[in-house]
Amino acid sequence: MLEFKPIKIEDVELLKKRLFSPARFSCETNIVNLLVWQQMYDNMYAIDGDMLFIKSGGVEEETYRLPFGENLEKGINKLREHTGKDYPPLWVQQGERFIDFKLKFGDDYELIPQRDAFDYIYLQEDLATLNGKKYHSKRNHISAFSKQYSWEFRKITKDNIPDVLECAQEWYKQNDERFDEYMQCEKNGIMLILENMDLLDVKGGAIYIDGKVVAFTLGSPINREIFDIHIEKALPEYATAYTVINNEFAKTLGDYKYINREDDLGLEGLRKAKLSYKPNILLKKFLAVSKKERCKQIYNASFGEEDSAFENELFEKCYKYCKYLEKDGRIVSICFALPCKIGERNAKYIFAVTTAKEFRDKGYAKELLEQIKVENDALLILRPVNEGLIDFYKQLGFLEFTAKNQISEFVVEPLAEYAELAQKYKENEGEYTAMYYSPNHENLNGINFSHSMP
Repeated sequence: MLEFKPIKIEDVELLKKRLFSPARFSCETNIVNLLVWQQMYDNMYAIDGDMLFIKSGGVEEETYRLPFGENLEKGINKLREHTGKDYPPLWVQQGERFIDFKLKFGDDYELIPQRDAFDYIYLQEDLATLNGKKYHSKRNHISAFSKQYSWEFRKITKDNIPDVLECAQEWYKQNDERFDEYMQCEKNGIMLILENMDLLDVKGGAIYIDGKVVAFTLGSPINREIFDIHIEKALPEYATAYTVINNEFAKTLGDYKYINREDDLGLEGLRKAKLSYKPNILLKKFLAVSKKERCKQIYNASFGEEDSAFENELFEKCYKYCKYLEKDGRIVSICFALPCKIGERNAKYIFAVTTAKEFRDKGYAKELLEQIKVENDALLILRPVNEGLIDFYKQLGFLEFTAKNQISEFVVEPLAEYAELAQKYKENEGEYTAMYYSPNHENLNGINFSHSMP
C-alpha cells in the first residue's frame, strides 16, 4: 500500500526534483501550488521507488494525478492496488504522459473536460511587448494609468516584503464581504510564499504609488521554459494596475518562453479578462472516470438516487448489458438492453434510456436505439417513463400495447442476472402501457410481464 502524507514546506526540495520536467506545462505540477493549496484540496503525496504519486480531494472526492515516473502502466497498477479499484479516478492534463495514458487506458476511461480548470498560457514576448492590434486596449489602459498616476515598478525582495504584505492585508480587508475558505487559503499562501521565496524559487513584482504598494504579483518556474503566475492583486481603487503589473512583470521574465496564468475558476469576469490577453495555449484538463462510473453518473442524473440499493445492484450485476453511445470520446446516451424471452423468442428489455444533460436535444438517444435495433435480431420491449415519450418511440418503429403483470402463455421472461433483479424488485401494477419493436413486424399485442422492473 502507498503511504500518503500531507505536502509540507520540508518536502519542497524532494518534490521539486521529482516534479521537474521540460514537458510539463500545467500549473498543477508546480510545488508552490501543491503546497499553498494543500489545506484547501487536501494535497498529499507518496513515493514508491522511482515513482511519485499525488492525490487530492480527501476521502469523498479523492482523485489521483497520473503517476510521475518512467513507467505509467506500473504506476496505474500501483494505484489500483492501493485503492482496490480497477479504474481509480484520475486528474489528467494535456502534455507529458497524456497521449501515453490515452493509448494505454483510453478504452477504459472517459475524459470529462473541466473547463473551469483549463490553464491560460501565453508567449512571454506577447505579454511583455503588447504589440499589435489585439493588445491595443491593453496599451491604452497602461497609458491612461500612467497619465493619472506617477508609478514605479520594483521587484519584490526581502527589503520590501513588508510593503507587499501591507497591500495584501488591505486587499483582503476591502474584499471582506466575499471572504471565504478559498480566500483564507490564498491569504495564508501569500504569507507562506513571501516567507520562503528563495526555497520556492519565487519571483515577484510590485507597483508603487507615493511609496505605497498598490499592486503585486508572485510566481515561480514550472521548468526552464515556462513561468507560473500564482498570485496577482491590485487594490480596488487602482484596478487598471492589473494591466500594468502584468506587463511590467512579464518584461522581467525574458528567460522564459511561456507564462502560465493558471485557470479562471469558472468566474465569468476572470475568464473574459484572461481570454482578452489571447492565450497561445489553453491547456485542457480532465477528470478521468471509468466508463462504468460515467454511465452511472448519467443514470443518476435522470432516474436514481446515488447509492440506492437497486442502482448499485443494477450496475454491479447488469452493467455488461449497458449500451452507450460515444461522441468525440464522450459517453452521451445510455440504456440497458436486458436479456429476456417471449415464448421461444429472444428479446431485450430496453431500460433507462437517457442522455447526459449537456448533450440533450441532439438526437443521441434515437441514434443509440437505432444501433441497438441493428445489432440485435431480437424483439425489443420497453416501458415509456411517461406518456410524452410514446410518440418518440413510435417514430422508431415501436408499437404500443397494454401489458399486465401476470403469468400467461405469452409472457416476457427475464433471463440471467436480469431475472434475479426483476424478481427482487418486481412491482405489481396491474395494467400499464408498454411498447415493442419487432424486426419482423409481428403483431404481439397481448404480451404479459410476469414481473417488471422499477
